Amino acid sequence: MTGHWQQITSLWDNLRVRQALALYVASFAGIPLSIFTSIVFTRFLGPQGYGDFAFLDSLFDFARITFPLGFFYAGNRALVLNHDRQKAREYYGATLVILFLLFVLMAFVMLGYGLTDSNLAEKGLDRFFLYIIPFGWVFLLTPYFDNMLHADNRIHELAATRFFPKVVTFAVALVIFFLLQEFRGDRLAIVMAAYIGAFLVVYLLVFIRIRVSFKNLRTRLRRILHYQRGYGIHLYAGTLFSVGSAALTGILISYFGDDNTGVGFFTLSVAIARPLALIPGVIAATWFKDFSQQAHVSVRLTAITLILSVTAFGALLLLAGPFIRFFYSDDFLPVIVLVYLAGVGMFLYGLASFFNRFLEAHGQGKAVRNTFMATGIVLLALNLLLIPVYGATGAAVAMIFASAVYLVGMIASYWRIVHTSSGTARR
Repeated sequence: MTGHWQQITSLWDNLRVRQALALYVASFAGIPLSIFTSIVFTRFLGPQGYGDFAFLDSLFDFARITFPLGFFYAGNRALVLNHDRQKAREYYGATLVILFLLFVLMAFVMLGYGLTDSNLAEKGLDRFFLYIIPFGWVFLLTPYFDNMLHADNRIHELAATRFFPKVVTFAVALVIFFLLQEFRGDRLAIVMAAYIGAFLVVYLLVFIRIRVSFKNLRTRLRRILHYQRGYGIHLYAGTLFSVGSAALTGILISYFGDDNTGVGFFTLSVAIARPLALIPGVIAATWFKDFSQQAHVSVRLTAITLILSVTAFGALLLLAGPFIRFFYSDDFLPVIVLVYLAGVGMFLYGLASFFNRFLEAHGQGKAVRNTFMATGIVLLALNLLLIPVYGATGAAVAMIFASAVYLVGMIASYWRIVHTSSGTARR
């Protein structure tokens, strides 16, 4: 009994285990909060209003993928290779300066889009979209923190950026549920303000904690630009095809639909299934810095990741139907089938992301880029083929095939790197 307790104590003393637990708690404790929030928002906005919200979110989601131009990946690389605390703070500051320059570019492009796009005008969202543009820099902070914090092993801060925005939006959902059910004004404005404001408040608090520095700005900017050319731009090109195509899915559903109801259904199904991708992602984010020093991923870590993912997938298949029938209105019953399909896609995507992190930690930007590009091409082609005929269901099927391509590509690149390293070691 004493030996067993010592093993438990030793496991808890392991820094990576504690960090993994913190990130797990942050990622998964936010799930019930997000689910309750989505229930309130769907009832508050209705199918079409929730679809409008999902469509606008898809537009800014696509923007936050398109406009970083690989600079956040470059900041990530600089921090992975850095072991000086002061320099780390300066890299945060230099990358933040780049972020605001990127936002200026993003704002001008989106302004032109908002003034000329016929789909926005037809669905009555053109003016509302223009009002949101000045807050677009908040959306860029999401990839900024995802890349910088996990590269710097600031797992608790990373956990905060993932969990506390959900707490804030949950609090707003409570206010809506108890006080605003009869509200006759612009309901979409309330939901969007709560959504953006939640991230803004939490992100500002994280900035205070990490103590961003702007010293030696020119030196840090030159270093980041160096990594952007040799590493970040390759990942960006791949991400633009892969993740960008995924963000484009909701936009395409809107363009081929009479309204945005299908966008809302698809977005909700992906949100419910997303925990399947979180499991491998959390594990890989926690061990990211260790990956850079390892020749291969341990069999034990891979097995644990796979077992947890399969278990979560089984739970989704059993619980998704009863859950949606009980908590959402009958208008959202079509989401059930979409959740099953999205669950398969998220399961495959999560496993692929696990190996992706290992490749990123080893600076294999080109290998990741090539797989991302193949994934994105498959997803975009299938979306254009299936969405006009099958709508949101076609988008979910396209996601399954694209995720399978992503997984196969990442495993193939991983084995190539492992075998190359082992062959070099034998020589």
